[in-house]
Order: sequence, then structure tokens, then C-alpha cells
Amino acid sequence: MVKVEQIPVGGFDSNFSYFLYDEKSGDSAIVDPCGNIDLVRDKIMSVKNLFPKYILLTHGHGDHVSGVDQIRTFFKAPVVAHPSCSFRHDLDVSDGQELDFGDIFIECLYSPGHTKDSIVYHLSDDSAIFTGDTLFIDCCGYCEPVSMFNTMRQVIFPLADSNEVYSGHDYGRCPHAPLGVEKIKNPYLSAKTFEKFQEELKRL
Repeated sequence: MVKVEQIPVGGFDSNFSYFLYDEKSGDSAIVDPCGNIDLVRDKIMSVKNLFPKYILLTHGHGDHVSGVDQIRTFFKAPVVAHPSCSFRHDLDVSDGQELDFGDIFIECLYSPGHTKDSIVYHLSDDSAIFTGDTLFIDCCGYCEPVSMFNTMRQVIFPLADSNEVYSGHDYGRCPHAPLGVEKIKNPYLSAKTFEKFQEELKRL
């Protein structure tokens, strides 16, 4: 079973980093290391027999990658990002690529809109998605409207309701929520037409 630790690291603006680990294999990953990396270190050090596999970047904005250099001093794993990400990384991933992780895999879903290099990471057991600045609780990131609408409707909305939404910032009514709830409560995700989505963007 994959455990997810959501870590409020402060950073530029109420950022979250994430620590994932598979209890059986010890496979582990970090999503968007930033802010107070000592808090991330404490979480990692509290679990024994870990095998670092990935440092996953949802996109290359500075507030999400600020801790990469520090995290690599004690978490020796390749940095994963979209090929267009300008931040230095070790592994380019394409849309739909599957990264082995314990008994499941992490699916890399290309999700342009907030940036051209945005990726949503989806656990294949439908337990979680890591959305960076693409999807927040009840909101979305500043974006290029057409590509973001397509991402919402074609990439995120079809995913299983059971996925917990883990975003890059603590901007919502709660730190995380099931995708099934967000499909109802999040006006940017529930908008069925581009015109409705554009209207909602005026409220950002």
C-alpha cells in the first residue's frame, strides 16, 4: 500500500511537498520539494528501509523546485519532469508514461494550462493524483484558457472519483479532497463548456 504524506512546507505561498512510500517494497518518491526541506527530511527519516526512486516535478516554477538541490543530498533519486521543463532534470517523461512503484505504477499525465510543462501524477490504484498548480481544491491555477479547459475535461475529469486530490498549495477549504467531490464543488472542473470555463476564470 502506498502511503502519502502531505507536508506544508511554507515556501513561496503555502506550498505543499509530498512524500510517497510503498510499505511493502520501500519504494519512495518526493513530489515538488520546496520550502522548508527539513520538514521533508523529518518525514523521510521517520520511515526505515526506504528505496528512493523518484523526485517528481509537477512543473518547473521556482516555488516548486526550490528544494531539489537540498533534497538530493539525502534522497538520491532522479529528478523527473516533462521534456519542456527548463529546470534541470534527469528523466523526461511523456504523456501516459508509467513509472514502476511498488506493486502499482505512477502514471504521468501531460496537463498543460498553468504551464506548458505541467504534469499530473496519478497513482494507478486510483488512490491519489498530484496536481501541482493545475487543480487546487475548489479552484485552478492561472492559466492559458484553452489548454487548461482541455486538461480539465480530457485529462482530469475522466479519472476515478476515488483519487484524492493533492495540489501544490494550501489554497482551498481543506488541504485535500476526493476527486469525486471536486467534480461537483470545483467550478473549473465541473464546467462542461469552454464558455462556462471562461466565465469562471473571471473570478480567479
